[in-house]
Amino acid sequence: MKFATITSIAIVALAQSATALRTVTLKTFGYPPPQYPEVTGKSVSAWHEGAGINYLLIAEPATKFTYDEESKHLYFEGGQGPNGPLKWYFTIGDGEPGILQANPTDHPTEITIDNLGFITFEGSYNVKGVKNIDDPYNYSKDHYVLAKYDKEAPSDAVPVFFQAIDA
Repeated sequence: MKFATITSIAIVALAQSATALRTVTLKTFGYPPPQYPEVTGKSVSAWHEGAGINYLLIAEPATKFTYDEESKHLYFEGGQGPNGPLKWYFTIGDGEPGILQANPTDHPTEITIDNLGFITFEGSYNVKGVKNIDDPYNYSKDHYVLAKYDKEAPSDAVPVFFQAIDA
C-alpha cells in the first residue's frame, strides 16, 4: 500500500516538473501589424555573432527555445559544457541600444508568457527591429536585428512585440 502511494506521488511530481518546461518558437509582430508585413508573423532566430553571443534576428529558421515556467527564463541548448548541455539564455546586451541576444549568462532576463502566448519582459515595449547597425558579420544588412532602445530609436526602426508558439 505504501509503495503505491509513493509511486503515485512520484508520478504526480514528475508530471508537474515536466509541465514547467515548454518548447516554443517566437513569432514577431510589427506595430501596427498591417503596416509592417516584412516583420509581422515572422520568426526569431539566434545567429552566432561573436564569442559566446548570439544576436536575435527576424529570420528563418526559427530557433526552438525552452521556456522554464518556474524560473521564467527562455533558453536553447547548444554544445556540451563540463556539467552537461550549454544553455544560451535570452538576455539584453549592455549599451544603447541593448541588442537582444542569447548567451551563457548568469543573469538571464526574466520573461513572462501570458495565456495567449504574448511575451513581456523589462523593456519589452521598447524593442525595435533595426537594420544596418554595423554588427560584426553584417547580418543587419539583410535582416532586422532586435534591440531595446531606452532613448530615441532610428526613424526606420520597427516597433516589435513577440508571441511564443508551442513547437
